Amino acid sequence: MSMSSGRFAVAAHALAFLASRQEASSDVIAASVCTNPVIVRRVMRALVGAGLVSAHEGRGGGYRLARSPDRISLRDVYEAVEPFGPLTPSAGRPSVRCAIGAGMREAFADVAARARRGLGEALAEVTISSFMDRAVSLGRTHAPRGRANATA
Repeated sequence: MSMSSGRFAVAAHALAFLASRQEASSDVIAASVCTNPVIVRRVMRALVGAGLVSAHEGRGGGYRLARSPDRISLRDVYEAVEPFGPLTPSAGRPSVRCAIGAGMREAFADVAARARRGLGEALAEVTISSFMDRAVSLGRTHAPRGRANATA
């Protein structure tokens, strides 16, 4: 199942990155994620709103985790940046005169609810701390020699 946008991947990466340091600016985070700092700032705004990150503005400012990475699950992250969930029915209204169309929205809602539950349960099992540890471990295997570090 694919995510509805890249926000979740950017957010998870950013939080794992922050777990490895005290504070980082959107420019530094963006360098690690390999995306535009504007995208990072939009995602970070949602994470601040969810209470997962705190922002320190001004010269030398940046973002910090608002709580321990052991107390932030990927479910928390997903819910902060993907509020509509992975599956939404089409915007149009199916024909109520059609035997299939009349029940399509409800049938889709049932499947989407089950998918969200399963996704939520799986994401709840993974903390930012364990996610970061896994990324570092895999990074050591896949990074060019001497290049695997958390400094972007």
